[in-house]
Amino acid sequence: MKKVQTSKKSLSQFIDVVGEKKIDEIVSLASELKGLRVLHINATSFGGGVAEILHTLVPLMNNVGLKVDWMVLDGSNDFFDFTKKMHNSLQGKEGTISEEEKKLFLRINKANAQSLKEVDYNVIIIHDPQPIAVPKFVDFQDTKLIWRCHIDTSTPNEEFVEFLNSFVEYYDASIFTLKRYAGKLRFRKIYEIPPSIDPLSPKNRELTPNELKASIDKLKVDTNRPLITQVSRFDPWKDPTGVVDVYRELKKELKDLQLLMIGSMASDDPEGWTMYEELLRYIGRDYDVKVLTNFHGIESIEVNAAQRISDVVLQKSIREGFALTVSEALWKETPVVGGNVGGIPTQISHGVNGYLVNNIEEAVEYTKILLTDETLRKEMGKKGKDIVKEKFLITRHLLDYLKLFRDLVK
Repeated sequence: MKKVQTSKKSLSQFIDVVGEKKIDEIVSLASELKGLRVLHINATSFGGGVAEILHTLVPLMNNVGLKVDWMVLDGSNDFFDFTKKMHNSLQGKEGTISEEEKKLFLRINKANAQSLKEVDYNVIIIHDPQPIAVPKFVDFQDTKLIWRCHIDTSTPNEEFVEFLNSFVEYYDASIFTLKRYAGKLRFRKIYEIPPSIDPLSPKNRELTPNELKASIDKLKVDTNRPLITQVSRFDPWKDPTGVVDVYRELKKELKDLQLLMIGSMASDDPEGWTMYEELLRYIGRDYDVKVLTNFHGIESIEVNAAQRISDVVLQKSIREGFALTVSEALWKETPVVGGNVGGIPTQISHGVNGYLVNNIEEAVEYTKILLTDETLRKEMGKKGKDIVKEKFLITRHLLDYLKLFRDLVK
């Protein structure tokens, strides 16, 4: 297991965004927990929303007086192939677990657990299924153990849920984006904490004119023509081919329409490359569709720019834990058309800051409404930013964690 180094951040930097009252509330609560030793464990330090959150949350926890570390698993390709299969199955995909897969999973968790034999923390938060078995191989004594699940396990493949339930006894509590996501997982205590975005990160902060221009050049889109964008991992649950179908229907009337699809490749998601290649074959030789990744030099600044210059952002997920990309787009005052699943309805109020859709036909209908009504786009965009400021910024997330720690430890 490797320790992740994070940059320093100060809570005071957020005063201009959320106001002194919110900051004072966090500082007051943190003073009760000063010196609390906390460890986060997850599968990767880059790619995906969990890593993004921890790159801000861990430094802020340290800044307010806690002593917080972050470690990531060492795992083989076979291990991450299986945990991706597990991820999909926990969201409902059919399949079975072989005895060899169980042995592999336990072997990797046991090997990583060796790194924690001598550690001393008050609280350990283990994120998602990949490291859930670590406590089976370490006696953490009085340490409070929390499992944080970022996916929707409310309608899962039963075999995989039962496998996870064999590790539940080691945990004092769990965190889900929504309590109903827990489904048949038998945790003693469940907390509800939605994810969040960092409004000051390169992906979400205001861009200078030069940064915006340079990003547009890298994205290779025409800002004088309508643009729809989806930012997501290349994952079947994000329905990338469905997004292309929406674009193709709209293109019949809106001849100048462009589609931009941006995805990041993460070390714990080997399926991503397969989906990426299939998507390219599905698109064919349509030069008004751009499919870009971090391997094309598309990083946080370019994603930021793409969400700003788009007329509409699509998040046409079939299943979804939360979809931070919705809050990211709304923060930039861009309305979102999103799948009516998972955590997306907690961010989008239908007809207020975007639209919730259940199929391609609805996605086409509502995206067209937004593309052809600039006044409506601007109104929805402003309301969207207000909703994110109130509910989905990292400062709220930090406060929720502090309340949880106080509840469990104090």
